[in-house]
Amino acid sequence: MERPGCICVFAKPPEPGIAKTRLAAVAGAQGAAALAEAFLRDIWETVQSIPWARAVIASTAPFPPSALKNSPEVWLQGEGDLGARVERILRRALSESEFAIALGADSPGLTLRFLDQAREAMREADAAIGPCEDGGFYLLALRQCPAGLLDRITWSDATTFEQVVSRLRGNGLRVAVLDPWFDVDRPEDLPKLREKLASGEIQSPATKKTIEELFEGAVLPGNLKISVVLPVLNEHESLPRTIANLQAEPWVHEIIVADAGSTDGTREWLRQQDGLIAMDAPRGKGLQINAGASAATGNVLLFLHADSLLPSDAGKQIGKILNGEKNAGGCFCVRFADTRPRSLRLVSAGINWRTRWTRTATGDQAIFVRKEAFERAGGCPDWPLFEDVELVRRIKKQGAFGVVRSAVTISPRRYVRHGVVRTACRIYALRIAFWAGVSPFTLKKWFDDARAHPQVRTPGS
Repeated sequence: MERPGCICVFAKPPEPGIAKTRLAAVAGAQGAAALAEAFLRDIWETVQSIPWARAVIASTAPFPPSALKNSPEVWLQGEGDLGARVERILRRALSESEFAIALGADSPGLTLRFLDQAREAMREADAAIGPCEDGGFYLLALRQCPAGLLDRITWSDATTFEQVVSRLRGNGLRVAVLDPWFDVDRPEDLPKLREKLASGEIQSPATKKTIEELFEGAVLPGNLKISVVLPVLNEHESLPRTIANLQAEPWVHEIIVADAGSTDGTREWLRQQDGLIAMDAPRGKGLQINAGASAATGNVLLFLHADSLLPSDAGKQIGKILNGEKNAGGCFCVRFADTRPRSLRLVSAGINWRTRWTRTATGDQAIFVRKEAFERAGGCPDWPLFEDVELVRRIKKQGAFGVVRSAVTISPRRYVRHGVVRTACRIYALRIAFWAGVSPFTLKKWFDDARAHPQVRTPGS
């Protein structure tokens, strides 16, 4: 049968950190790459079976041979913005075919009906375009591609579809608009995809299997915007590494550093950094947390210590917990950055056992909470000690409190400085006194934070 058309599936190699990076917020870099590969496998199974069109992969880089079956023909997109690359591929296709179709690899549920509709439209039109619900488009078919056709288009924008249609018509092309569909670019697109897979409306076996493996039946994340708040005081040594790790995570909406008057160069370093919000705050963890929360524009708050590093799947795990309607917040388990002396392993094991058993947490466990729940709870108390424990108690009044088994990496410096056993005993002595009703203000007189004071006093010392 004659094959007058050419379908060009635009894709990036399905590798971590390259493909579907926005989905890494909920699936991790490896999971996002697995989703990208599954999407591509499903759309490729559809297009390569079409008798009326040749199918090729239009890739941003050489494709790994194992990514797809049947050794597909791969065309490199070349340099330039997306418009220039799409034009280049379509012109190459049109040099050998009557019409060419550009199709994204992020519409794994796209059925033959849409492609047949595009083919029929090309019998009378010069161009056909399929709108997406987010303002973009999932398919563009052309019989001719004038130079500069897609130049200066604003991509990934709510007006992208309108801009392209206007450009097509401005070049004198007759345009057919196809039925709308959706693509999967953002975490909030995943619930709709899973719903359509479950109902059988779309058949994408590789995608369905990958989603089931990644999310294990959990409610998929919606539009979570996570603001990370760091209360700091004299943390110039630890802060740069923590900030660098956060800035590498695509799920982080914003980073807010609430500094309580550092004198070790922290403030000067912060003023030199781009991509974060640095603010002055009154001294005291509770006051700093509240100041950072007030400046946050996200709908989720994550409170992180300056010497702590989140696990690689942090965004995914937060999404799993907070997309349950009854869940107001949660925390992570912990591990020490150094497990020497070995007694530190017993300390972290004890902390994690207590956390899972009692659903309580301390500040070094990266507590996170819906912003509206934080505000309803009255924020964090201005206490000199155990303000984090009280914050968790308030959060739990707003809804369920989840525990992430993935561990945040914390510094053992307080334990190492004063001895692991001695420090652990002091901490638990204070906890018992707090549970017995002793005021945190009284407890503060017995115990000064080891990071600020070299001498640590306990009751009776």
